[in-house]
Amino acid sequence: MARRRAQVETTFATLKRRMRLTCIRYVGLIKATGQVLLASIAFNMRRWATIAA
Repeated sequence: MARRRAQVETTFATLKRRMRLTCIRYVGLIKATGQVLLASIAFNMRRWATIAA
């Protein structure tokens, strides 16, 4: 349980610190969802590049 929680917390910490997702910039649920989605895609692409290299 603690190991899984640590993985999730690390992911959110990376999104908040490196990708500056501390506050939602847009008004509206659709645009805010899009902002979080783009940050998540960027996070996953960065992880993939690290694993593949």
